[in-house]
Amino acid sequence: MAKRGVTVSSPTIIARAKNLGCYQPHPRKKTHDREVITTAVGALIQHDASHHRWSPYAKERWVLITFIDDFSRKLLYADFFEQESTWAHIKAAQSVMLTYGIPLRYYVDSLRVFRFVQGRDSVWRKHVLQTDEADPQWRQVMRVLGVDVAYALSPAAKGKVERPYRWLQDRIVRTCAIEKITTIDDVR
Repeated sequence: MAKRGVTVSSPTIIARAKNLGCYQPHPRKKTHDREVITTAVGALIQHDASHHRWSPYAKERWVLITFIDDFSRKLLYADFFEQESTWAHIKAAQSVMLTYGIPLRYYVDSLRVFRFVQGRDSVWRKHVLQTDEADPQWRQVMRVLGVDVAYALSPAAKGKVERPYRWLQDRIVRTCAIEKITTIDDVR
C-alpha cells in the first residue's frame, strides 16, 4: 500500500484484520505474584537492617536492625548496632522471640548472614559448595528453633519492612540532630 501512495494507520489495519478474523493479539506474559500473604499475627516476620548515618554529629554509620510482623505491620524490634554481624542478628531474633514468641517463618534477604550464596563473589574462584549447601550460623539457629526461612528475591519484594525506614530515617536523624547525639548509647 505504501508503494502506491495509500497511507493507512495501524489501528485501521488492526480493526480490519479483526473484522476479517485474521488478527491474533500478542500473548501477554504471565506475571509472577511474589507478594507474601499471611493470615495471622506471628505467621511471618520480616527482618532487615539499614546502614545509615543516623546522627550528623556521629563519626561513623550505625546499623539499625528491625523486625516487622507481616500481618499487623507492627514494628516488633528496632535497635542500633555498631556493625552488622551474625551475632547482632541472632541477638535481635532472640529478643523478638523472648518478647513475642517463636514465629512460623522469617522473611529475609540473601545477605551472607542469612544465606550461603556461592558463585556471586568471584568467577575466578573454584566453588566447592553451591548455594544453600551450607548453612550460616543464623540459619542453623532458625533450624534448631523450627523456624522456616523464606528469602526475598529482590529488595523491592521486602517493601513492607523497607517502608518504615523512610520514616525512621527522617525522624531519628532529626532527633539526633536536635539533641546533638554522638554515641550509639545515646541514640538508643
